[in-house]
Amino acid sequence: MLGPGKKTKAWEKSRQGLKQEYLARGIIYCEIMLSGCWHNNGLTFAHRYKRRDSRCEHTFAGTVLACLPCHQKIEYDRTLTENIFEKLRPES
Repeated sequence: MLGPGKKTKAWEKSRQGLKQEYLARGIIYCEIMLSGCWHNNGLTFAHRYKRRDSRCEHTFAGTVLACLPCHQKIEYDRTLTENIFEKLRPES
């Protein structure tokens, strides 16, 4: 059985720093808040670009905090993802 690859290891390392940054900024709830949002349950980091994309950033600008239902809604809708990030991270 294979272990985690270098992308997974890099993400696991970055995720710890992101948790601290989001907490320091007071972001402890879903930022997307679409219909069916779980607000502060089942939170994950949604990326601006898919993790397999070379443009993927494990930074505050490259992620938003999202509950599972909201993350699922933007996961395969590139236009919705772009709109969400433009609204929440316009400087990026």
